[in-house]
Amino acid sequence: MKKFFAAMILFAVVTCSSFARAAAVDIDLTKMSSTMVYSTVFNMVTNPTAFVGKTMRMRGEYTTYHISIDDPTQIIHACLVRDAAGCCSQGLEFVLSDGKYPAGANEITVVGTIAVQKISGKYVCFLKNSALE
Repeated sequence: MKKFFAAMILFAVVTCSSFARAAAVDIDLTKMSSTMVYSTVFNMVTNPTAFVGKTMRMRGEYTTYHISIDDPTQIIHACLVRDAAGCCSQGLEFVLSDGKYPAGANEITVVGTIAVQKISGKYVCFLKNSALE
């Protein structure tokens, strides 16, 4: 009987922690079709302030961009998603909390909090406090 109750408690703890992790993400692009992923990211790019403070999970191609010709150490890390046809893409910058970015271009899943920064008078979305899964 003790083993049964111990198993039930263990099951409850694992189940509750799984629900807590799932509930922590407001926008989960990994569960959407490619058309919806592209559309959602496009909406974030065109209307960034509507998403501030939400937590998002996304899967896509890891890529980097040099933002300064004069200083090659200034790099943006981004997750790139494509539309259903594979012809168009949208990317979202992310900043990892631990600063340990992957080497090379490959598929990643990143989770972070959506924030905006003002660049040349325009608000731009990015994921802060991010982590790779």
